[in-house]
Amino acid sequence: MSETQNTPRNISAAIYWVKQLLLIIVATLLISTLIVQTYNINDVSMEPTFDRQGNRVLVFLTPYIFNAEPDHGDILIVDSRVDNERTFEDRIRENPIISIIMGEYNEHLWIKRVVGLPGDKLEYKDGYVYRNGSRLEEDYVAGEMSSGFDPVEVPEDHIYIMGDNRNRSSDSRQIGPVPISNIQGRVVLRFFPVDKVSTF
Repeated sequence: MSETQNTPRNISAAIYWVKQLLLIIVATLLISTLIVQTYNINDVSMEPTFDRQGNRVLVFLTPYIFNAEPDHGDILIVDSRVDNERTFEDRIRENPIISIIMGEYNEHLWIKRVVGLPGDKLEYKDGYVYRNGSRLEEDYVAGEMSSGFDPVEVPEDHIYIMGDNRNRSSDSRQIGPVPISNIQGRVVLRFFPVDKVSTF
């Protein structure tokens, strides 16, 4: 077979593999924007549940479809910019791949635990959180809280979040209740380090 006959076949094969590569890239971007992402925990606000020693978690990005709702104790990634209305562009820019390309670090995304749901009345007494008059049993918290917060009733379509390390966490005590629309996703799995693999 002549070299000229091989050339069209080589071009066709190259085009085929370029298309396959583009398809893989697009599918990866869609999955990591709309379905699941990984998140690197690099602060101390969720100790002892997560430490800052390279914990990586898998985040299910659409946890509240099919009429599901956030629940007490859920560990979430939330957008802490409570006064900003989230857009689809935010989700794209927060995609880990896009963030790396753009050189952005999404400091506004926090990992916290749901303490209050819409209508819940929360208050602080003697180092503990009370919800609707009952003290929360929180064996995941790192010690007793050293400072309190004013009583609050969680508004409709909002949640109240706190870090497990109450004395070293910025959360709803500073920014107020978080709109449910600001939920980026729910943590479902810690996959690294491998000796601490666990589901949530």
